[in-house]
Amino acid sequence: MGDLQARAATVAHDLVLEQLQVDAAQQQSSVASAREAADQRAIAGLDQQLAADQQAIASHLRLVQSQAIRTYVDSGADSSAGDASLFAGSSASAQAASEYEGLAVGNITTDLAELHTAQHALQAQEAALQERQAQDRAAVALRSAGLARATAAADQLRSEQSLVTGELAGAVAAQQAAADRAAAAAVASATRAASTPRAGTSSAPPATIPATTTTQSGGGSPAPTTVTVPPAPSGVTNGDPYPALSDPPLNTFLSCVVQAESGGDYGVVSPNGLYMGAFQFSQPTWNTAAQAAGLGLLVGVPPNLATRAEQDTVAVTLFALDGQQPWLGDRCS
Repeated sequence: MGDLQARAATVAHDLVLEQLQVDAAQQQSSVASAREAADQRAIAGLDQQLAADQQAIASHLRLVQSQAIRTYVDSGADSSAGDASLFAGSSASAQAASEYEGLAVGNITTDLAELHTAQHALQAQEAALQERQAQDRAAVALRSAGLARATAAADQLRSEQSLVTGELAGAVAAQQAAADRAAAAAVASATRAASTPRAGTSSAPPATIPATTTTQSGGGSPAPTTVTVPPAPSGVTNGDPYPALSDPPLNTFLSCVVQAESGGDYGVVSPNGLYMGAFQFSQPTWNTAAQAAGLGLLVGVPPNLATRAEQDTVAVTLFALDGQQPWLGDRCS
């Protein structure tokens, strides 16, 4: 019996730690998935900007070419001697044509160079984002694998706990049955002894024993003595299953967590409804830590409905079991 009880206690403690690892892995996996989704949105925005820049380059190139052709044609139409001097090999006209060509081509080249520079910068930024997204995907895969391992270990511990609990229940039942048989034998022996008449006494059946015992008081008539029956446990008092629970002091880290997570509000609930109370417990983590703290009546109770002393006690126990791990990513850690 003692070995089974020690084994059950060890399995329960290991299961508490493993459940905390599962909760932490779930939280880290959610953070990594959110980061990957943000990277994907940023890459999509860059793709749209690159497409717009490419359209702008093509449009700007067509516009500059059109303006250059129009200017060249218009300048030739305004001067009747311009074409003749140009084709006659006038050095001044040739120089003017060369200067115009250099100006037009230079403007086009400059504009295109600026647009291409901007495009290359966007492509470099997109490549960096894609690399970061690949790293985030690897992190998601790693966190998912860790979550799967922790979940499998927790399931194995639960199976072992069920087996040990069954063996312990069988041992307790056998012990209880033996105690019941011994008690029944003692009652039967006492009944036989009471029904056997002693020498010099009447064989009449004994009188019914009243609900109260009597003692002789000073030679007078017997004085009744009331048997006091202790009251049954009252359970929950004024909605608090542990009314006499003292509020433990919080260390520096837990004091920081209270302010960072809830601003000191012990009744707060997160917008998605998953995290509750001053320390923003999830329900599974709360159930596990409350059981470890010896506050089994709080299992299944939403953390924000527990008293301040109960929430502080569960938080202190959780910190003693797993340190800062349950609040990994909090600014206090």
